[in-house]
Amino acid sequence: MEQIEQIPSRGSLFLFLFTNRAFLCAIALIWLGLSIYVSVRTKDWSWFSRSGAILCIIGAVLSCRSVIRLTPEERIRFRNMNIVEVFSESEKAEQERDSSAVTIGVIFLVSGTIIWAYGDLLSRFVGRDG
Repeated sequence: MEQIEQIPSRGSLFLFLFTNRAFLCAIALIWLGLSIYVSVRTKDWSWFSRSGAILCIIGAVLSCRSVIRLTPEERIRFRNMNIVEVFSESEKAEQERDSSAVTIGVIFLVSGTIIWAYGDLLSRFVGRDG
């Protein structure tokens, strides 16, 4: 049986910053929370509205996780696998994480777009004097 060639993967820092679902969700929610805080303090809801753009960016990154985490060589390797080759257990787990990242990403994209488009209108309902 022939030896399967090992292809180097992306660096751990890159993978953490761009593919770690918990990290990216935390950044998105912290950014959203800070923008709400600033908006309430300044009574300017454009800060909250602009946070929708950040939420969209993070949603897009999460939605593309399956492409971002693999090097071009790894993607080619997977496309050219023989019938007898199978994914490792760790790759199967990564594919499950890819799937949930896409779901989270789409939720962030939709909610971020709504916030981006209409977030500043909250000033009509919140923080009114009298």
